[in-house]
Amino acid sequence: MSTIEKKGALSQIERRMAEKGFLKYFFLRLRQFFDRAIAKVARRIISMKTKVEDNKIIFMHYSNKYQCNPAYICDELIRQNIDCDIVFATDKKTLETLPSPFPEKVRLVRRNSLEFFYEAASAKVWVDNAVCFPWEYVPKKKNQIYINTWHGSMGLKKIDPDKIVSKKWAKAAKIAGRITDYMISNSSFETEVYRTTYWPNEKVKILEYGHPRNDILFANAEEAKNIKKKVCEFYGIDENVKLILYAPTFRDERTVKCYDIDYTGVIEAAKERFGGEWMILNRYHFKVAKAINQAKEIRDNPNILPGDLYPDIQELMLASDIGITDYSSWICDFVLTGKPGFIYANDLSKYDSERGFYYPLDSTPFPIAQNNRRLTETIKSFDASDYDRKVREFLDARGCKEKGTASKQVVELIKKYICCDSQPA
Repeated sequence: MSTIEKKGALSQIERRMAEKGFLKYFFLRLRQFFDRAIAKVARRIISMKTKVEDNKIIFMHYSNKYQCNPAYICDELIRQNIDCDIVFATDKKTLETLPSPFPEKVRLVRRNSLEFFYEAASAKVWVDNAVCFPWEYVPKKKNQIYINTWHGSMGLKKIDPDKIVSKKWAKAAKIAGRITDYMISNSSFETEVYRTTYWPNEKVKILEYGHPRNDILFANAEEAKNIKKKVCEFYGIDENVKLILYAPTFRDERTVKCYDIDYTGVIEAAKERFGGEWMILNRYHFKVAKAINQAKEIRDNPNILPGDLYPDIQELMLASDIGITDYSSWICDFVLTGKPGFIYANDLSKYDSERGFYYPLDSTPFPIAQNNRRLTETIKSFDASDYDRKVREFLDARGCKEKGTASKQVVELIKKYICCDSQPA
């Protein structure tokens, strides 16, 4: 066979392989399309055929954990000893975790399983902190109540539809906007964000109760001391150690270059300005936490604690003496404690142009640093009286409604819709 003939034979083989690859991909996509269509029809049938149980409440959290507003509402239901059936949807990994991070009175169901669809279809009340229920949507019936607590708080980064990369998330958010009965807000600012994004319909009632997860930040001195003790026992550290909570947000492209904080420099600056011994609680977004915490310089540093292992960031806020983030809205919860908060963001211009902010970062009380040298300088030169003034101005400007009673108010709302009696504790 000549060289030309060999090349011709090879090109035919390559073309056939390419065709097979295309056909394989085509049939895979076709199968996925039919699978989704069948699943959608099945969920609709389940919704139609399943009777609503008037004392059942189902909760969902965007990362499948017992955290944030759903956990605090659930805790209040249990504290009041309300006679109701509490279901929490989670993932397989969490279901297999021992000991279980969920209270005994909570039934667990695997998210997006057949059992979950029946539980959702039969629950009188849905409680969500994102767009979890619309994600794999079981059609909501007219006699079901959907309460969305969200997970932001006078937040910095935009959630506008044109700023969202994930098309599936945006689609779920639009469904959420259509089926939500109540949104829980903590400020007039947050209410405006809801109304100008996914919940413009006046049929959606926005209740400015504050966020249930923030009730703990109004703890008295004794309660705060007990939480600090609990956190220190969890990590096996001395109660006199002061803590810095560093919890940056997630980047859509999953880059980790933005997380180059100088841990040693931050600790030394805190020692110089505030005195005492310091450690850092590293709490990265769950999508990147594992990869970052496995880095040798973090894993082997005795002054860095894996904050993502602790189940409740609100308790970490109460136990910490300083907070540092980039654009995560938890810092707008932390501000309620009055403790020093700082922004470290080495990609500020890029993030602002791509995602954007609801208001300039320099209108917040938090000193801003775009490099490590500036971060340590802002810590060393921290002015407590100026910060206190800016905190009051910030909360007033956002119309903050936090009072530390949100969990009780949401439970009172739920009690209006479920058939239950409060039992003696």
